[in-house]
Amino acid sequence: MTRHDDPFVRYLRSKEAIDDRALHRPTLADLGDRLDRHGQDHPSQPLRVVSIGAGTGAMCRRLLSWGVLDGHDQIKYVMVDRREGIADKAAAAFAEWARAAGWAASPTKDGFRIERHGREVSLTYMTSDLFDAMSALPKAIDLVIAHAVFDLLPLRRAITTVLSRVVDGGYLYAPITFDGRTAFRPAHDADDEIIAAYHETMRDGDSSGPDAGSNLLAALPEFGANVVSAGGSDWVIHPKHDSDERVFLAHILGFVEQSLGESDAVDEETLSEWLSTRHRQIETDELSYIAHNLDILAQLA
Repeated sequence: MTRHDDPFVRYLRSKEAIDDRALHRPTLADLGDRLDRHGQDHPSQPLRVVSIGAGTGAMCRRLLSWGVLDGHDQIKYVMVDRREGIADKAAAAFAEWARAAGWAASPTKDGFRIERHGREVSLTYMTSDLFDAMSALPKAIDLVIAHAVFDLLPLRRAITTVLSRVVDGGYLYAPITFDGRTAFRPAHDADDEIIAAYHETMRDGDSSGPDAGSNLLAALPEFGANVVSAGGSDWVIHPKHDSDERVFLAHILGFVEQSLGESDAVDEETLSEWLSTRHRQIETDELSYIAHNLDILAQLA
């Protein structure tokens, strides 16, 4: 991994606890119940999972720790991320977690295997984007997890590609899908201008944009995927901040700065003053941040 990627990995680590508390627990519980029934109906088959935009594998560790995957003694889990070197960071994170959680870990050609109490999880990494990864995988996926990625992708093409590899009766779980509201407090005179321009940058190119959550919710039935659970999963950060929250907030401001700097949609002086104010509010433990997200669970008919 390059030095350039290290700050982003730190961002991914900083938001793990933030995601933990944001996730819509009824939707997650429904996923666990459905996977339990799947395990009962297919006792001799491994659960086949593909995670898109997997980063360092936080969602896999979370689902294992929280018992969501307990209905299966064998799991084949593929983690897909387009960032070069992220697999090394994921392997290190999993090795540390596995030791602490009492799993025996052994390396494999494309990842590694963890075992505990008769359960076995085979972890494989793919450095690829969604579309290339799915074209390389067979139509044999029971669950696709797309964590905070649909707003970055062409929505209809992404849905088509994902579902093309999901077996009949399989699931798509899309947690932390951004859905159109960003707020910072205390209020600033430039908030409306900057946030509107920031959201507009999300519409550039083929990305789904700031309304990805609502649009995904509406579009899935058109592709034969019935929404079975959904709910809000807002990021809410408020004082006092812990160290991870400070890192997270600084990266959010960095995303705003990069997006608007490239778009020239806001006067440079206005943006600079707004950013200076917001960074100072992180340092003085004053800044609050809210982003509205949706968690969506759909089943392929």
